[in-house]
Amino acid sequence: MSTGKLNLKYCVFLPIVLAITIFLWAVPVSFYGIEALTVVQQRVIALFVFAALMWIFEIIPNWTTSLLVIVISLLTVSDKGIGYFCNPQFGTLVGFKSIMSAFADPVVMLFMGGFVLAIMAEKYGLDVTLARYLLKPFGTNPKMVLLGFLIVIAVFSMFMSNTATAAMMLAFLAPVLAALPSDDKGKIGLSLSIPVAANLGGIGTPIGTPPNATAVKFLAEAGADVTFGEWAMRMIPYVLIMLLVAWLLLQFFFPFKAKEIKLEIPENKRKMTGRPWWSGSPSSAPFCCGRRKNSRASTPTSWRSFPSAC
Repeated sequence: MSTGKLNLKYCVFLPIVLAITIFLWAVPVSFYGIEALTVVQQRVIALFVFAALMWIFEIIPNWTTSLLVIVISLLTVSDKGIGYFCNPQFGTLVGFKSIMSAFADPVVMLFMGGFVLAIMAEKYGLDVTLARYLLKPFGTNPKMVLLGFLIVIAVFSMFMSNTATAAMMLAFLAPVLAALPSDDKGKIGLSLSIPVAANLGGIGTPIGTPPNATAVKFLAEAGADVTFGEWAMRMIPYVLIMLLVAWLLLQFFFPFKAKEIKLEIPENKRKMTGRPWWSGSPSSAPFCCGRRKNSRASTPTSWRSFPSAC
């Protein structure tokens, strides 16, 4: 980050954000013109504006802003906060357990699992390998390649972040777009297939996009439990219909001039480090069963303190 950007953020944006937050925090409750508004609710409004502005201007990392909001909430609007701020006469206080439970909210845990899967797929090149083989059956016909992109992106987006899916597929698509003629409208259709499919695919599963999981949570609280399978059974057919409509519309508005598109997705060259347990690595020697003659003499000194496993 350049020095100019740092100065702009910390010398201009940060004072503005703090000034607005302090103003909304300190003005009389009557300023808002909301009937029966309490001081605690006023603080929540100020915190909301503070978080929104900090996220917009990215003065500090977004995750830091999120943690900062939780800490300030604990100190100023919870029933275990600083004494002066947490006087019951200012309004109904929020239970500190309700605030802390946000770290282990089922929706957060659900998305954490999805993020871990996406990270592992990217780390070991599984995303590249799957994309390579899933797109291969669609051949070189531009219309079929467009359909392939829509389907593959939608499938990835059902289990991965839309942003990660779009970034991955754009990396594959960039060389293709560069090879197409500059006046070929099909380039626009291929480019639009990425955000269109990523958004449509996210509808297919509860973890496809945050609003889905939030909806599942509130439905469960209302007594209407929706399982992962039930959601997928109802929404995936809808996703397929919408993908078909999107495919037809993209072809209609952005027809291809090229007769052939060649996708060159590189093979996954990322290899796992280390050796599997079955490869006969020395680390498995202390735990092997069955004694051999002179096994003590052939065993490294550093292992002799281990008890025999047999």
